[in-house]
Amino acid sequence: MKRPGEMVAGVHVVVDGEGPPVVLYGGLGGNWFDWDEVAELLSGSCLVVRIDRPGYGFSPPSAERPSARGEAERIADVLDALSVTTPVVLVGHSLGGIYVEAFARLYPDRTGGVILLDATVTAHPHRVIPTRWRVTMGRRVARTASRVGLQRLLGPTVRRILNHSTPPDGVAPDTRRWVERIYREPAYLESSIVENASYPALAEELAELRETTTMPAPVVVAAAHTGRPTPWGSAWIRMQRQFAEFLGAAFRVVRPAHHHAMIDQPGQIAALVRELAS
Repeated sequence: MKRPGEMVAGVHVVVDGEGPPVVLYGGLGGNWFDWDEVAELLSGSCLVVRIDRPGYGFSPPSAERPSARGEAERIADVLDALSVTTPVVLVGHSLGGIYVEAFARLYPDRTGGVILLDATVTAHPHRVIPTRWRVTMGRRVARTASRVGLQRLLGPTVRRILNHSTPPDGVAPDTRRWVERIYREPAYLESSIVENASYPALAEELAELRETTTMPAPVVVAAAHTGRPTPWGSAWIRMQRQFAEFLGAAFRVVRPAHHHAMIDQPGQIAALVRELAS
């Protein structure tokens, strides 16, 4: 099975198509193949850039914990290496929303629009346990799970438990093979746990950025909804709508879709991108 993409600015990047540039940035544990269907729909009219953060996809892991500013700079470095000079539309899924918002605030002249897709809500960040303790414990847990074989045994199963989304035409065989391979990598597990442990610090860092910067327009907060009336679903939509108001952003609902809405509804996500990229 041919490995897609290439190493750009130290990370694994997959580039498709030509036209106005679009960056697709995944959430916690996200990999390039989560965006396959969206990229296919957009590549006929856009330059689609998918970036795997350290430890995800084929990107090597990092000894440093992630930071909002660091990931914003990483996006800028990749765009520089690809000679992309025109403003980009960025789509940040879940935790990835922190990074694309940070990019937009730090690089407003390079930002043509932002879509926060079922993004982590960071309006009121807080933390109790120091981040360094959380990260240290997370690394120990991940390394133990890998050493005793739990990750190799259960990695793909965890993917199926946490990701309930299915592409309209079903899961491609290549995607199944990539899941089987990448979700068993020790670096992938450790990177995911460290990023999750870093969330409170990431949210606080973004809150500080908001005090000294502004968001370039346009911004869209897009929330996923399964289409079934549930208390949790209603609460999530309400929270996302409030987040949009907090940011002064437009609000959209993607339905029917689970959290990984770009997998369930690639057509709707591609349409949102085209609105900003046109």
